[in-house]
Amino acid sequence: AAPAAPRPAPTAGPLAGLTVLEAGRRIQAPLAAHLLGRLGARVVRIEPPGGDPLRGMPPACDGVSARWLALNRGKEAVELDIKSPGDRRRLMELAAEADVFLHNWAPGKAAELGLDSADLAAAAPSLVYAYTGGWADRIADAPMGTDFMVQARTGVAEAVRPAGEPPAPSLMTLLDLLGGLHGAEAVLAGLLLRERTGHGVRVDSSLLGAADTLLAPALDRVRRGDDPRPPAGFRRPLRTSDGWIAPGDACAAAAAAHDLGGMCTEDALHRLRSRGLTATAVTTDLAALFHDPRLSGPIGRDAHGAPAVPDPWSLA
Repeated sequence: AAPAAPRPAPTAGPLAGLTVLEAGRRIQAPLAAHLLGRLGARVVRIEPPGGDPLRGMPPACDGVSARWLALNRGKEAVELDIKSPGDRRRLMELAAEADVFLHNWAPGKAAELGLDSADLAAAAPSLVYAYTGGWADRIADAPMGTDFMVQARTGVAEAVRPAGEPPAPSLMTLLDLLGGLHGAEAVLAGLLLRERTGHGVRVDSSLLGAADTLLAPALDRVRRGDDPRPPAGFRRPLRTSDGWIAPGDACAAAAAAHDLGGMCTEDALHRLRSRGLTATAVTTDLAALFHDPRLSGPIGRDAHGAPAVPDPWSLA
């Protein structure tokens, strides 16, 4: 029997030695690939000729978009024109050398280009083909599958707003972010299945699936006959003499009944906690986060000046 391949050092990450080929735009697919990279995978990013236009989106760090860096730092980049037959062949060659191919193209585009899961499986039978889409083919005549459109259509825009506020999509792209997490989970499940069966697999995730996850608590409250909208909680911080404190959702009303305006934040927190109420200080000085002792790990800066946060996992 051939000798077993040497295992990577634990510090290299559990996905060390695996290659992810990513053809993603904006947030959902790039975030999924970013997380796989944080777990040790080599990520090769397919970008259009001239590079991803989002590289220039403000605000910038050392001339590169801070938002783009947050999702794509550490990835390799290859420029390909997927409308060109020659570049499509090059993409197929790259996929044949990869473990994962991940994209979030518009519905039907992969099949139109001859780059759907069946097409790539012919060149790479052991490939994990991952698609992070919008509506998961569950909505007939669906509008464009963007975060805000899915929030509005599914009721997330209503469910995430506390009582007393009009329904409106969250300015934070909740579904893009949760969809990216779901996408990374789907790839990991696909890799595990490949390990068990020896065959490649297609895995799909979607913004609509992310909406299902977010709506579950609200729908559960509806079934119990409760108000489906959450209490205000941290969305209504309380003023202190030197800052703000955010009460927990369950005790927001009780905390608001206390007159804390003349107290410093530390004393206000002590008063609420001594009465069994949950609250925390609101951080308003973002520049101080780099040295905030309350954070579990150090936040540094990368070569471009963008914040470099610690890994979100602990693997021992």
